[in-house]
Amino acid sequence: MGIKTQKGELRKISSLLDSGVFPGTQGGPLEHVIAAKAIAFGEALSDDYLHYIVQVAKNSKAMAEAFMERGYKVISGGTDNHLNLIDLRSKKLTGKQAEEALIQADITINKNMVPFDTQSPMVTSGMRLGTPAMTTRGIKEKDVVKIVDLIDEALQKPDNGKHLKAVRKKVNKLVSKFPLYED
Repeated sequence: MGIKTQKGELRKISSLLDSGVFPGTQGGPLEHVIAAKAIAFGEALSDDYLHYIVQVAKNSKAMAEAFMERGYKVISGGTDNHLNLIDLRSKKLTGKQAEEALIQADITINKNMVPFDTQSPMVTSGMRLGTPAMTTRGIKEKDVVKIVDLIDEALQKPDNGKHLKAVRKKVNKLVSKFPLYED
């Protein structure tokens, strides 16, 4: 079994599969990739990373609970990892509307499909939020609740530019307490 080439020769399925893996997705052993993996694995073994990743999970759990308290449906009823998938149908919003509104408020989320989604992949009925980036900035659970408040506030009037500009000011005031880097 296989396919015929332009010259009429039969290429076996095994040959097609092999060419899809190497050099395609596998590639060669590149020293900078090997070094990057070694550094990442070393960092993952440190106590600092353990504390960081535990805080990521705590922040994510606090985020899920805060969304549910505000009437949002969190897929799976919560989270055990760094991500939250929110079904926006109960709020009469699409993922695209939420993403566009929150961009104006300087909040980054992704529109995302949810189980049994009735919208297209370009519109979606949900949004996805993660906590690693905010945790890296030093944000803790109480601040995550403030972030959810700001997201909820922005989504109350997603088409009102003046309202979203006011939310953006609050967002920037909050995150100014958590700089990306120290001078």
